[in-house]
Amino acid sequence: MKTEIDALFAASRLDEAEQALLAMPADAYTLYMRGRIAWKRGLRREAITLYEESAEIEPEGEAATALEQARAIMAFYNKDLYNP
Repeated sequence: MKTEIDALFAASRLDEAEQALLAMPADAYTLYMRGRIAWKRGLRREAITLYEESAEIEPEGEAATALEQARAIMAFYNKDLYNP
C-alpha cells in the first residue's frame, strides 16, 4: 500500500493518495505523507502540524527532517518582500 501511495504522490494524484492515507491507521508514515500532500498544496501550517505529529511517533523518521526543513523555510520567508 505504501508503494502505491508513493506512486500516486509522485504522479501528483494527490486526491487519490490522500483518500488512501485516510483509510489507513494514523501512524508515522500516514501522517508524514499527509503532511507532504498538504505542503504540496500550499497548506504550510497543516503540513507542519502533521510533520510534528509524525515526528512524535517516530522521532528519527523522515517527518523529523521534513519538519526541520519546513521550519527553516518558514523562518526565511518574508512576505513583505513579495507584497510591497
